[in-house]
Amino acid sequence: MYRYIIVAFIFYMLVSCDSSTPEFYYTQNDLKYQYHDISDSGATPAIGDYLTVYMKYSTVNDSVFYNSKNSTYDGKELIVLGKPSIEGGIEEGFAQLMKGDSVTFYISIDKFFNHYLKKDIPSFLQKDKEMKITMRLLDIESPKSYNKRILLEQMEAEAREFDVMEQILNKWKLTSDTIYDNNSIFMIYEDTSCLSKIVYGDLVKVKYKGYFPDGKVFYDNTESGDYDEFKVGVKGQTIEGMKIALTHMCKGQKSKILVPSHLGFGESVIEQGLVPKYTPVIFEIEVLED
Repeated sequence: MYRYIIVAFIFYMLVSCDSSTPEFYYTQNDLKYQYHDISDSGATPAIGDYLTVYMKYSTVNDSVFYNSKNSTYDGKELIVLGKPSIEGGIEEGFAQLMKGDSVTFYISIDKFFNHYLKKDIPSFLQKDKEMKITMRLLDIESPKSYNKRILLEQMEAEAREFDVMEQILNKWKLTSDTIYDNNSIFMIYEDTSCLSKIVYGDLVKVKYKGYFPDGKVFYDNTESGDYDEFKVGVKGQTIEGMKIALTHMCKGQKSKILVPSHLGFGESVIEQGLVPKYTPVIFEIEVLED
């Protein structure tokens, strides 16, 4: 409540003194920001804390070029609050927020990309211009609380994944004679005859469909005249689960496979929000004859 009163008082004084700039505030080193919602939760972050936020980047003309709600699986972004890398850096803004606040920061493109993100400035932006960072601070966690939560979530997610895989395998048992467990990759073969077994180093032509347990398809070339070509065993060509499955198949063979998450997509794909954590994937594969 006190925070509302202080902000309201500042707003009143600014309006009384200069009606042209009543809506903006500044950090100690002149990072400009504007409130949309003001919280009185009392919870403020410390260096090293984990901040869960909704975040959006835009030009000063409101052309949005990043929005966490469209770019991550759950719409949220996780920030570890560090020491300011430069005076007036975005960390100053993060540090003075309370849980529940929604604000827009106005920061130079150079400070944000080169000093905070430590990335090259995109070609469509100009180094000497300003940009806007709009965010809502959803939660603040200490490193200890964060690590405890992640461990608990991991245990719960692993248990859920195990249950999902059990349900899938139970359904498969109703329609298939045999389910093969090949190094934790569960496989059903359409035809078990094998004339040309695939080995590491083989170049194979593959038509396949990949989907999640809920049926959502993330890749399918089975209806087209195209195929994908892999050199089996070469890092980065396929996920680990697909590599294992291919080495248990023959050219000309079809199979359906269930891949647990630890043999599925890597962290980079998960962090992009393209695949949820601890989610098994299913592939229907046909390896073409040479």
